[in-house]
Amino acid sequence: MSVNKLNTAKFLKCISDIHRSIGLLILIFIIFSSINVKAADLEIEVSLPPIITYDEVPIEFEVSGYLRFETDVIITESNRVYINIEDLFKNLGISCVAENDGNQLFGFIENENKKYSIDVITSQVIIENNTIKSKNGIIKELGAIYLESTILAKAFGITIIYNARSLSIKLAANFELPFVKQMRLEQMRQNVAKLQDREIVADTVVKRDYHLFKFGMIDWSINSSQTINERSSNRLGLGVGTELLYGQANVSLYYDDRYKFLNRNLLYDWRWVNNDKNIIKQAQLGKISYQSIAFIGSPVVGAAINNSPNTVRKANGFYTINEYTEPNWTVELYINDVLVDYTEADASGLFVFKVPIVYGYTTIKLKFYGPLGEERSDERSMNVPFTFMPAKTFEYSVSGGFLEDGEKSRFGRGDFDYGVNRYITVGGGVEYLSSIINSPFIPFAKAAFQPFSKLVFNVEYAYDVRMQGLLSYNFGRSAFLQIDYANYVEGQLATRFNANEELKVRLTAPFRMNRVSGFAKLNFNQLVYDNAFNFNQFDAVLSGYYKNFNANLSTLVNWVGKNDPYITTKLSLSYRMRKGLVLRSMAEYNISDSEFSRYSVELEKRVAKADFSVSYERNIAFKVDIVSVNFRYDLPFARTGVSANYINSRIILSESARGSLMFGGDNGVIKTGNNSALSKGGILLYPFLDLNQNDSFDKGEQMVLLSNVRVSGGRAIISEKDSIVRVSDLNAFVDYNVEFSNYDLENIGWRFKNKTYQILVDPNQYKRVDVPIISVGEVSGMVYMNNNNNLNGIGRVTIQIWDKKGDKVAETLSERDGYYSYLGLKPGDYIIRVDEEQLANLNYQSAPLVKNISVKVSVDGDIVEGVDFILTNIKD
Repeated sequence: MSVNKLNTAKFLKCISDIHRSIGLLILIFIIFSSINVKAADLEIEVSLPPIITYDEVPIEFEVSGYLRFETDVIITESNRVYINIEDLFKNLGISCVAENDGNQLFGFIENENKKYSIDVITSQVIIENNTIKSKNGIIKELGAIYLESTILAKAFGITIIYNARSLSIKLAANFELPFVKQMRLEQMRQNVAKLQDREIVADTVVKRDYHLFKFGMIDWSINSSQTINERSSNRLGLGVGTELLYGQANVSLYYDDRYKFLNRNLLYDWRWVNNDKNIIKQAQLGKISYQSIAFIGSPVVGAAINNSPNTVRKANGFYTINEYTEPNWTVELYINDVLVDYTEADASGLFVFKVPIVYGYTTIKLKFYGPLGEERSDERSMNVPFTFMPAKTFEYSVSGGFLEDGEKSRFGRGDFDYGVNRYITVGGGVEYLSSIINSPFIPFAKAAFQPFSKLVFNVEYAYDVRMQGLLSYNFGRSAFLQIDYANYVEGQLATRFNANEELKVRLTAPFRMNRVSGFAKLNFNQLVYDNAFNFNQFDAVLSGYYKNFNANLSTLVNWVGKNDPYITTKLSLSYRMRKGLVLRSMAEYNISDSEFSRYSVELEKRVAKADFSVSYERNIAFKVDIVSVNFRYDLPFARTGVSANYINSRIILSESARGSLMFGGDNGVIKTGNNSALSKGGILLYPFLDLNQNDSFDKGEQMVLLSNVRVSGGRAIISEKDSIVRVSDLNAFVDYNVEFSNYDLENIGWRFKNKTYQILVDPNQYKRVDVPIISVGEVSGMVYMNNNNNLNGIGRVTIQIWDKKGDKVAETLSERDGYYSYLGLKPGDYIIRVDEEQLANLNYQSAPLVKNISVKVSVDGDIVEGVDFILTNIKD
C-alpha cells in the first residue's frame, strides 16, 4: 500500500511539473506570436493614360529558364502590357482565389504572411500594409482581371520584358517563385542521369586546369562561452585551401584556450584525382581517410592510392540507412561528392535513406540543414557495408602511415575487388597494425552476392578476428529487412570488442492511410558474452505525418539474460504553425518504474533573417531543469549565433560566428559565404559576342549580360556590373552540366555557339570558361504564283537554305500571303532556293532557280530582304 501511495505521489508531482511547463509554453507562445515586424503603411497612386484601343493576344512567357507557358495579354495603342493576373499566378504557383463575381482576387505571395488583394471596383491592389491605386492600371475584360505591367512590378516585385517582334515575355521576380523553387530543388538534389549511368552529351567538354600552386579558399570560425562565476572558454578555427602540385591541398587548425595545442588540432591533406588515368586514379597524402577491420581511435598520417574513379557508377539495387539528427532537419545524401537524395527527419530526429548501390570505392556523406535556415558545416561520413564491381573489372586500394596515438603505431592496408559477373564480387587483402602485439597482420577475404536487385548478401572473414555476414532485403515498395551477424575470435585484440557474438536485425515498413503517411521500424540487437549471459535490446518506432503535424512514438526494451526488462517509451510531437512558428514537445515515460523520466517543449520562430528558439526540458530522474534561448542571424559573410542556457542555477552564455572567403572571382570580387569553402570550387562564365568566330574572347569584343543560366547542382549568380556569371560552392573533381538558352539573350539576333557545357571543377579554385555568342542573320522574301501574269502570294512553299559547301543548313515554309523568313544564319555565303522535290510534285518551276546571298558580320545581326521567287505551272 505504501508503494502505491509513493507511486501516486510521484505521478501527481509529474503532473504538476507538466502543468508548469504547459504554462511556460503558453507564455512563450503569446510572446512570440506577438512578435511581428511591420513596415509603415504606404499608399501609392499610379497615373496611367486611358485605354483607347487594344489587342488581346496570346503571349509566351519564359521564367528563369525553368518554365514556359502561354497566356493572354492586352497590348494597348501606347504599347502598354496588361496581363491576365489570375492565369499568370496559376502558372507561377502563386495562391489566387477569385471572389465577388470575379471582381476581387485574394491570396498570398512569397509566404502565407504576405497577403494581397486586387479589387477592380476600387482600382487598387493591397499587399500587406501597402496600397497601390491606379484608375487605368486594373481592368476587367471578358470576366478576367488584367493588371498593367508597372503595377505588377510595384506591387509584387514581378517585372516583365516584352518583345514585340517575337511576341514573347521574359519574367523575373525579386523573390523565388514557388514553381521555380520546386524546379531548382529538383534539379539540385536529383542527379538522375548520373545514378542511371546516363551521362548527358554536352556540346563542349571542359577538362581540368592544372597549377603548381594557386591560392583559393579560407574558412574561419570563432566560438566563445562563459559560465557565470566560472572560467570562460574560447575556440578559434582557420582553414586554408589551395591547389598545390596539380592537386587539392587543405590545411586547418583548431585552437581551444582550455587545452594544450596538439597535433590532433592540425589537419592537413593533399588529394589528386584524374579519372582518365588507368593505374592510379586517386591519391591522398597527409591525414588520410581509411577503412579498417581493427579499431583505430587516432588520425592516420600517411598516403593512399586507388584506381577507382570518383564518379557515381550505378549498380543494381539499394540498401537502407537510418539514423538520428535534430527534429525536422533536412538531410542530404552525397555519394562520391555527388548529391543523390534528400529527406526530412521526423519529430524525434529519425531519418531513413534508400541508398543506391554503386560500383567501386564509395564515400558517403550526410549534410544537415535546420528548418529555420541552419546549415551544419560538419559532414558525417559513413562506411559502405559491401562493395560491388562491374563484371570483369578489377580495382584496388592501398593505404598506410602512422597513428597519432602517442606511440606512432604503424598502419597499412591493401585490398582488391573483382567483379566475377553481374551478381558476384569477390575481394580480399591484408591489414597491418603494429599496436596489436600478438597478431599485427590481419589477412581477410570478402564476397558480395546480389542474385536479384532487392537482395544483397555480403560475407567477410578476417583471420583471427571475426567472421561477419550482412543480408539486406528490400520488399514491397520501400520496406526493407537487414540482418547483420558477427562472430569474434575469443581473445582477439583488433576490435576491442568484448562480446563473442553480435546480432542486429532491422525491419522498416512505410504505410499510408488516407492523408496520414509514415513508417514503422523494429530493431533488435543482441550481444552474447561467452555463453555466460546475453545483452538484448529491442526498440520499436512508429512515425506518422498529417499535413503540418508529425508524431513519433518509440519504445525501448533492454534486458540481460533472464532478468526483468527495463522499458521506456517516448512520444515526440511537432507542429508547424503560421507566422513561421514551429512547436515541438516530447515526453518520456519509464514503464518499468511507472513514472515520467523526462519531458520538454520547444518553440521556434523566424523574423526576417533572425531565428529565435526557446526550449524547456525537465529531467525528472536527475532533477535537472534546462531552459535555453537561442538567436541566430545569417549575414552574407558569416553565420552568427548567441545562446543562453540555464541549467540548475548555472547560467551559460555562448557566441559563435563562422564563414568563408573564396578568392579568384575576377575583377577584385571575393566571394564571402557562411558555409565551408574548403575542397570546393567555382566556375566563372564569360559570355561574349564572338564577332570573328574564333571561340576566344579578344580585345574589342563585348561581354553579354544574360538573364539566366542553368547549372546542375549549383546556383548561377549573374553580375550586372561586369556580366560575369559566377557559380560557387561546387564540389571539386566533379563534372557539372551548364545549359544556356537563346531565350536568355537580350538580342533576338544572337545565338549561343554551344548550348551545353560539361565542366570539371578545379579544387579550391574558380575555373574560367569563355562562352562564345554569335550574331546571326535573317533572310526574308516573298513567294508568288504567276497566273496569267497576275502575281499572288502562295503559302506552304518550302524554302531551302544551303551553305557554300553544299550542305543544307535550314528550311522554312512560306506563310499564307507568300511571305517567308528565317533567322539564324551565321555570317557567310548561302544559296536560297525553292525545294526541287516539291516543285516536281506540283509540276511548278521557279524563277529564279536559286539566289545567292551573303550574311555579313554585324553586332545586331544582318538582314537580307527581298529574296523573292515566282512560281509558274509547267505546261505540258
